[in-house]
Amino acid sequence: MTIHGLIFDLDGTLVDSFQAIHASLQSAMGSLGMTPWDYATTVRNVGRGLGHLIEAAVGRDRKAEALERFRADYAATCLTRTSLLPGVAETLPRLKASGRRLAVATNKSLPFTLQILGHFGIHSHFDCVLAPEEVARPKPHPDMIRAVLRRLDLPARHCLYVGDMPLDVETATRAGVGCMLVATGFYPFEELARTVSVPVVRRFSQVADALDPQAQGPCGPP
Repeated sequence: MTIHGLIFDLDGTLVDSFQAIHASLQSAMGSLGMTPWDYATTVRNVGRGLGHLIEAAVGRDRKAEALERFRADYAATCLTRTSLLPGVAETLPRLKASGRRLAVATNKSLPFTLQILGHFGIHSHFDCVLAPEEVARPKPHPDMIRAVLRRLDLPARHCLYVGDMPLDVETATRAGVGCMLVATGFYPFEELARTVSVPVVRRFSQVADALDPQAQGPCGPP
């Protein structure tokens, strides 16, 4: 099937922001006198939105206070603790030049998302950017992907969702779009290849390779 649109997750797919999220969560938990999570626990809980992460870490009763503390720390430090993932800066123009429409669908709040995309100079590549504030339910509910499809004016069968974790496969499946994972987040290539039934690539540049008819195999070179 021809792919006319690509929808990207943000954290772990376009940018490495897990250290930033973890540091701000540690700050929020510590300010409440709680023992902060280790890095692996934090990342395993990332993906379903900030509210889910904070509630899992501190409980419902202290969620509002922890959210306020997290946001204050993250606003001050997210750019210095976040980096663009290898291959993203070079591959997005290549995908755009192919005539495909590009979008971002992320559970990160819109102000932080726009700040990060602008900081790294990649915002202009995207035809639309959606975040939880603009839909009724965050991922893995399909609301955000379906909203992107409407804005791109493309049918689901002609779009591909690109993420970095099994949760992204669930999101794509529920929205009726194809999916590809890049092993650039917390989950190693071997674990993803073993646990999901969609193509998995090691590097972001291989997303473009996989869509190139000249590429060898569905995932490009190893």
